[in-house]
Amino acid sequence: MAEKMAGNTRHAIATGAVVVLMAATLWRAFGGPPALFMALIIAMALLIGAEYRNIPSNLRNTSLLLFAIGFMLLPFAKAPLVAIQRGIFISGLLLALMASVILLARCALRIRQVHVVGEILRSQDSGKRYLSFTVASQLFSTTLSLAGANIMLVMASPKDNRIEDTASIVAITRGFTAASFWSPMFGNMAILLALYPALQWSDVFPVGLAVAQLTVLTGVLMHRFSRHPVPTAAAPATPDPELKGAAISLLLAMLGFLGTILATSSVLGVSITASIVLLGPVFALVINMGKAQAGKRVRQAIAQVREDAGQFPRLSSEALLFAAAGCAGTIMADAFPAGWVQWIGSAFGGMPLFGIGFLMLGIMGLALAGIHPVLSAVFMASTITPQVLSLPPLVHCAAILVGWGLSASLTPYSVLVLTASRYSAFTPYQLSVERNWAFALINCLLACAALAAVARLLE
Repeated sequence: MAEKMAGNTRHAIATGAVVVLMAATLWRAFGGPPALFMALIIAMALLIGAEYRNIPSNLRNTSLLLFAIGFMLLPFAKAPLVAIQRGIFISGLLLALMASVILLARCALRIRQVHVVGEILRSQDSGKRYLSFTVASQLFSTTLSLAGANIMLVMASPKDNRIEDTASIVAITRGFTAASFWSPMFGNMAILLALYPALQWSDVFPVGLAVAQLTVLTGVLMHRFSRHPVPTAAAPATPDPELKGAAISLLLAMLGFLGTILATSSVLGVSITASIVLLGPVFALVINMGKAQAGKRVRQAIAQVREDAGQFPRLSSEALLFAAAGCAGTIMADAFPAGWVQWIGSAFGGMPLFGIGFLMLGIMGLALAGIHPVLSAVFMASTITPQVLSLPPLVHCAAILVGWGLSASLTPYSVLVLTASRYSAFTPYQLSVERNWAFALINCLLACAALAAVARLLE
């Protein structure tokens, strides 16, 4: 009994810590003082401490190593306190975003239309199924990030491990990759916009969206001419037209949600990430009210949101990793020798194609080595700046976004690949490196060429 009470207490502390993280992040977004980073440190410490025993040991070891590296480099940093503050605010922003998305994802799983979409996708014949799952994955990931991809994986989960169904799993990972180039719901977009104060999401959107569709097209062509045999099977029965209407209504609702987020950001003059953190719980409450019993809507909706917030303690792993990677990344950037930066600038500066390739391949290579992209992206954006490579900030930011996104489907250590492997008959290595190395390389080359052309146009 005492152990159960202690577990409930730890759970409540962890949940409350995430709520404080969200509140402090919003306060900072609306002009709160820099001293708020202390509140974020305390909240993250409570979250990590309460759930420390549930954090995987390999992740704990990796995070502690990153903290140790940051601590050792601290004396060499030019402005150590400022570097730590940046790292804490970045990790806090990312955690607050993930918490808001958790509430939305839990609601999505209760919506009938979401399951209708799965039925429609599974009804496609083998020739169309890959494209259908890729496009749907990009849409779901755009509004729900990793939670959207997870919902898609549930839809595509093979029942008899057929190769065509495994291809659908791969399609979902590639659709997620495409969405990460431009969606405001992704943590990578939140982090990079915080590191590029002169850029807004509306600046990145058209370039990221164009490269994303190039990625989708590449994946479709690779699947079409793949040597993997695809067994022919009779397509399931076509869904009822009413089900298609339900799917269209879901798509309109998703687009409406995204439009509301963008409009709120513009009206309030805050970042899109702050807008998501602010409106996520509100939308979750409204959706739950619509599903609740008449006469008890408000009370049941509040109870449901509280129950969903019970998933917040699971963010302890991300809190530890993001705090370690964020702080280590900003400290490394501040302590990086100026001579090395000058050498990189002289080697790649003035040559957009090679400078962009250096950024992308650097992030992807580090991801293959097991280093989280948060660390490498923060380091690249803060150290190998647009000025060093003589690149427009927009192109520099887009290059890091593409490198980060491709690494999610390329490295077997990513959360996306590890989750996807549970829904297929293949290992993380087979779903990532084996199936996606050519996909990542071709898209890296195409993105380099496309972004180099954009750089020339912006000169």
